[in-house]
Amino acid sequence: MKAVDWLTLVCCVFALVGTGGASEAENQLMKKLFSSYNVKVRPAETPHSKVVVRVGMTLASFVSLNMKDEEMNTVVIMNLEWKDHRLAWDPKQHDGIDVMRIPAGKVWLPDIVLINNNDGVFHVALHVHVQAYSNGRVTWTPPALYRSSCGVKVTYFPFDWQNCTMVFRSYTYDSSEVDLQYALDERGNEIREIIYDTGFSESGEWHIRHKPSRKNVKREDLYEDITFYIIIERKPMYYVVNIILPCILITIIAIFNFYLPPDAGEKMGLSINVLLTLTVFLLLLADKVPETSLGVPIIVNYLMFTMILVTCSVILSVVVLNLHHRSPNTHQMPVWVRKIFIHMLPPYLGLLRPKVETPLSLERPPKKENPKAISRAADEYFIRKPNTCVLFPKPNRYQPDGLCTDLRKFIDGPSHFLTLPPELKSAVKAICYIAEQLQAEKDYEAVALRLSGVCFKICLRTIT
Repeated sequence: MKAVDWLTLVCCVFALVGTGGASEAENQLMKKLFSSYNVKVRPAETPHSKVVVRVGMTLASFVSLNMKDEEMNTVVIMNLEWKDHRLAWDPKQHDGIDVMRIPAGKVWLPDIVLINNNDGVFHVALHVHVQAYSNGRVTWTPPALYRSSCGVKVTYFPFDWQNCTMVFRSYTYDSSEVDLQYALDERGNEIREIIYDTGFSESGEWHIRHKPSRKNVKREDLYEDITFYIIIERKPMYYVVNIILPCILITIIAIFNFYLPPDAGEKMGLSINVLLTLTVFLLLLADKVPETSLGVPIIVNYLMFTMILVTCSVILSVVVLNLHHRSPNTHQMPVWVRKIFIHMLPPYLGLLRPKVETPLSLERPPKKENPKAISRAADEYFIRKPNTCVLFPKPNRYQPDGLCTDLRKFIDGPSHFLTLPPELKSAVKAICYIAEQLQAEKDYEAVALRLSGVCFKICLRTIT
């Protein structure tokens, strides 16, 4: 046991000695490199030469796109690389040290910031250490949470694409001092797009279609920048299930409101309920769509069209119910209304056309009748057991004719038939008046039914 303890102690001592040697070598190298180093001086070999800074970006997470505030939230890792000849050394003279990790505050930084930020934060979130190599190459990969402004186009919402940009440039140095270039991969090829981090997970609302980058150089501008484009497509399943499909069903209900008979008494209630439901959906969309006058989303146009349709449905329901409950004592039906809605439209609406009207009047020219009908009428009069339809003329002319006897032939005066006594003649006049009133009321109900059918077909053709 003692031999094992001694062996363990010796190994620990050698490890400490080795670590102390390495730390001492790095310490000596740090003192040598930063003995006359100035972080405020640009690492250019000559005053007129440019410092080449390569800029790349790794997308760690696409957090969200706030349509209301027109703001894109992303978590990225910036890949910056440049050369600083003041940080070069010979590894053979420093125990083979080829790379050193140096605090970011001790070296010169290219000051690359996000220009189109939306919260006033230009710099990265964490100043991690830079990696300095023996040949003077310096790399810096700081993480950042950026809130960049993104102009939103709402015309095709929710089936829209958005093109969001992130513009990076040096906040201090112009194009004559710093030359921005694309980052390089392991093979030395330029990376002209955003690369994904290994732990990247796609958003549930957006799908990234393209992610290119481009260097922009303008003659009138002293500064050059590198712009990263994130072209995204919305996943519309949420809006289809929760907004579009319910709106389609509400539209169908609004149309079938005209299919509801006026006697049901629920036409107005159904129309107003549909109108209130559409108003709720418009309020829900108002929280999702940005407040802009540059464009109106197609889904809002659809909802407005549906609201106009439902509003017309409410107005027409009022007209239909007004016609249905009209009385001949207060209104007189125009001839053109009777001609169009009672005689012309029924074949096109799948309804029966009424038979030709016969005016219910006591003045009737005598005409030759069938002897059998004369005999049957006389028997009904003298036996005093007439048929029901003899005393009560058929008020509904929309039903097929039966074998009823017309009571008016008893009051025509001298003719081939028997003449009723004066007391029965006044009763027949009253019955004829009641029949005329019932027939006029049925005419108004028929006009209301046909108008409702016309509105149903027009609305059905409109949405299809």
